[in-house]
Amino acid sequence: MQTLTNPTDMAAANDLLKRVYGYEAFRGLQGDVIADVLAGRDVLAVLPTGGGKSLCYQIPAILRDGVGLVVSPLIALMADQVDALKALGVRAERLDSSMSFEEKTEALNAAGRGEMDLLYLSPEALSTGLAGRLAQFNVSVIAIDEAHCVSQWGHDFRPDYRALGRLKAMFPGVPRIAVTATADARTRDDILRQLDLTEPHTHVASFDRPNLTLAAEPKAGGRSDRVVSLVKAHKGESGIVYAATRDATEKLAEALERAGIPALAYHAGLDADVRAERQRRFLLEDGLTMCATVAFGMGVDKPDVRFVIHADPPKTLEAYWQEVGRAGRDGKPAEGVALYGPADMRRSISWTVESDAAEEVKRVQLTKTRQLFAFFNGTDCRRGAVRRYFGEAEVEPCGECDNCQREPGEGFDATRFAQMAVSAVIRCGQRIGRGRLIIHLTGAARDGFDEDLSKLSTYGIGEALPKSGWNAVFDELLFNGLLAEAGEVMRPVIAVPDQDEAKALFRGDRQIWLREDPTVRKARKTRRSAAANHASDLSVRDQALFEALRGWRLEVAKDKGVPPYVIFHDRTLAAIAVERPGTEDALRAISGVGEKKADRYAADIARLVADAA
Repeated sequence: MQTLTNPTDMAAANDLLKRVYGYEAFRGLQGDVIADVLAGRDVLAVLPTGGGKSLCYQIPAILRDGVGLVVSPLIALMADQVDALKALGVRAERLDSSMSFEEKTEALNAAGRGEMDLLYLSPEALSTGLAGRLAQFNVSVIAIDEAHCVSQWGHDFRPDYRALGRLKAMFPGVPRIAVTATADARTRDDILRQLDLTEPHTHVASFDRPNLTLAAEPKAGGRSDRVVSLVKAHKGESGIVYAATRDATEKLAEALERAGIPALAYHAGLDADVRAERQRRFLLEDGLTMCATVAFGMGVDKPDVRFVIHADPPKTLEAYWQEVGRAGRDGKPAEGVALYGPADMRRSISWTVESDAAEEVKRVQLTKTRQLFAFFNGTDCRRGAVRRYFGEAEVEPCGECDNCQREPGEGFDATRFAQMAVSAVIRCGQRIGRGRLIIHLTGAARDGFDEDLSKLSTYGIGEALPKSGWNAVFDELLFNGLLAEAGEVMRPVIAVPDQDEAKALFRGDRQIWLREDPTVRKARKTRRSAAANHASDLSVRDQALFEALRGWRLEVAKDKGVPPYVIFHDRTLAAIAVERPGTEDALRAISGVGEKKADRYAADIARLVADAA
């Protein structure tokens, strides 16, 4: 393709965008980034998944004189992009270990003769004798894709990326552009430093994805059953289920297949040809669910992925946002659901502690783990929390995530119970595990229980709260870092990692909130169901409507793939059964019904009320 007479001419870039790529205009920050690269500046661009990062270096490489070098971490990612460029008529090739010596030689010769616009290669390739050959080329642009891999603070650090800083000396005067979808402020600073970018222009787009509806829920019972339920809510749609282990991907795929849902497993233990074939099927077929480890990720450029389910949580919020961002790249509604639990956090912490990373890096990664689980277990707007994590200010609630759909005031102030729990940990010498602590707090002494512990002032102070309630309290304290698990991985003890934080809790400067009243769980488990409690005070006539409302709620919840309480609590259904609202205004007047829910469900409820008349 022709190069620019004036490389800063954005008119030529706009023409190329329409003529080759078929788009009428640049999106978001694409135009600003491209203008900087065309002008010969070094750039760091942090753009969301699906935000068109590749265009930011492809267009300048095509328009500037010479060949553009693109450093990419995965063979599959390189292959997909090269194939897509060739289909557009762009002269592109790649160099990777899957190619024969003759194929590599042919690609290098074409690049050397000036017959190529873009050449993709791995960071490892620059550590070989190939670097000297590349230095002889007329290079137009150097792009470092997935640039977060250069940083130890990032979620996918790769040591070979560290050597990319020497590209500055190898190709003096050639503009370099580093692109990534996920990098917090610390990671961005590290990218700039490690790559030694010269007076770089940094472009950071909003991390908001308005078409994504997010949810997270604690693991309960059979994980596979819950995943099947969630996927069934997306019948006929394509999606990804992420799991932590290879074995888990196989078992989840088998469970989905038994339920009549087309599914495949994908992980690094499979033969390369099998992985390639399964990825090809996922990209081409509709309604297929891929159950995968993170080996299936970068380069999955399928626009109509309608859901991403984390059967096991990732390691950091950066990884979560990149993975969940693979849904809805076409801009249409998509969903992300994460399942999590204390055992997941313990496993993640164990991996970090046992790694070979420097102590400073371990501390940062442990903090990131805590932040991730606090996000999952928190009650703030999901998308808002992600955006604040990445440095955005003045973020409005999305109004669509599971937390936004809960009515105000549904949370429970568990600060008093949290104070009891932390006191018990301290009094017991920070040397026993959760199970014994709950026995201690509830005063439920058993044979063999340490007599000395039963003499402490905290023994039995939490007898009003059942075991299930105390588990919820300990979960929250572990997630937000007021407590931590120490000792052996399989038999951890509970400790207080930060005495200042504990003092703030005791002073009342810090509050602990749970999603629901833990004392209600006792009534639900030991006496009768919450539904029975609410129905017991209703007349026979109202009970019939109450049961009809519960049946309707269950169908709506199944359709949306959410727990029934997200639609309405039983107490709200009981109030509806008594008040029998026939209009949206009347429904809105009932406790537990906000404007959004009144607008969404008024017609259905009015019909049920009329049928029960």
